[in-house]
Amino acid sequence: MLAITPEAAAYVKEKKKPIHLELPPEIGCCIHLREKPSVRLGAPHDPHNYEKIVLQGVEAFVPKELVSLPLTITVNQFLGFRSLGIIGWKLV
Repeated sequence: MLAITPEAAAYVKEKKKPIHLELPPEIGCCIHLREKPSVRLGAPHDPHNYEKIVLQGVEAFVPKELVSLPLTITVNQFLGFRSLGIIGWKLV
């Protein structure tokens, strides 16, 4: 089940936008690997492929295949710049 840290929820509420998880394309021909999803501000361009959920008052669009995975949305900070990230992703 997707979760969000209190710090990440506060960051998203500051921005006053929903978030969505964006899946990179699968790579490989025999073994299918997929890098971890990125967390983006704003609604997705193709909302019919997402499930809309609310996490601590934050509207989130999650790809239907990720809804049941134990992932957590966090805030990363580097040189004073903040961004959203995911922890708990397993490559295989």
